[in-house]
Amino acid sequence: MKNKYLQETIECLENYKEYRAKLESKKEFLKKLKSEREHNDREVGIKSSTYDEVPAKTNKVTSIVEKIAIKNIQMELDLEEEIDSLQFYLKRIDLSLLDIKKEWRDVLELKHIEGYTWDYVTRKMGLSESTCRRYGEKGIKALADKIKGDESYIDLPLFKYIYIDKVEQA
Repeated sequence: MKNKYLQETIECLENYKEYRAKLESKKEFLKKLKSEREHNDREVGIKSSTYDEVPAKTNKVTSIVEKIAIKNIQMELDLEEEIDSLQFYLKRIDLSLLDIKKEWRDVLELKHIEGYTWDYVTRKMGLSESTCRRYGEKGIKALADKIKGDESYIDLPLFKYIYIDKVEQA
């Protein structure tokens, strides 16, 4: 069980760059969507409706244009929610990394986030391979503990902990 959780922690680090790229891509797409909507609104001289909440499914909309407008706004809201979740997830990892020893963090960043080989990590750190591997193991254990504490060694997905904590705080 312990090894599975630690493996999930490693996978989170290895996917970190991918998640960061997805976040930037989604932000750019949202910016483009909003820009296009605002441009179209100015061209036809209207202002889009803004919703504090998601439009209810019971709205009886008969106009195709209104249906498209609601669908576009819903897409923006969904995208904003995805962006918030990704930002929270990445921030949680960033803060957890800041809480562990610098040497451990450096090894984890080089090996698991940047994807370098142990040979490169040892040269960059100026340490032996066994020391770098030991720092990596200690860093992974410390990171798992920072994310969820003593419960980090039970067999539950790391992703679940991150999102459960977000929901519990709300």
